[in-house]
Amino acid sequence: MGKTLTVYAGVNECVLSFVPPTAVRILDVGCGTGAFGERLRQERERIVVGITYSQEEATLAAGRLSQVICAELNTFDFVSLGEVDCVILSHILEHLYAPDDLLERLKCVLGPESVIVVALPNVVWWRQRLQFLIGRWRYEDWGILDRTHFRFFDMRSSEELLKQTGYEVLRARPDGLVPFIGPIRRLFPSLVSKLDRLLCILAPGLFAFQFVYLARLRR
Repeated sequence: MGKTLTVYAGVNECVLSFVPPTAVRILDVGCGTGAFGERLRQERERIVVGITYSQEEATLAAGRLSQVICAELNTFDFVSLGEVDCVILSHILEHLYAPDDLLERLKCVLGPESVIVVALPNVVWWRQRLQFLIGRWRYEDWGILDRTHFRFFDMRSSEELLKQTGYEVLRARPDGLVPFIGPIRRLFPSLVSKLDRLLCILAPGLFAFQFVYLARLRR
């Protein structure tokens, strides 16, 4: 993986909602500072193992997670970790040279009832389309055109990545926000949230910032 320009300390609420309540042993691949895993442990008693290639992130995550491994994700062998209930892959596959290879290597930790939760950014959401329309492609320190991204996905290619590597999609959600209605969002948050969901369903490629999947090994 390339050089880290930003330490990731966020909690992706949509991804969090996809984690099964029954999952006790969880592997967070690309755990950042451990903020996401810490939320999982606050919900109920869980064992959360995090992996990151950043020593800085690993140091920050050490006090939040059950175990933290600092390793190169493009080549890491997951066999030693044993079986887990759930694997989190939140905005990590796009940073890898060969995301399909990592999905193959992860199969050794997945049992018959294990699931993976995957989130991938949508390279053709509305804001990016406007940039492309005016002929602008600029890598940035954060976001969809993060300079450490090696791969880019839309809804079809993100789902195909899972299916072609032997996974069955159990649930999918295009997740995003309706643009240009900031003041209305503050006044009517519940109504606007419903509008966000509706428009992401009707036009996922346009309005979804990310695609979130719950999947398992194909039976």
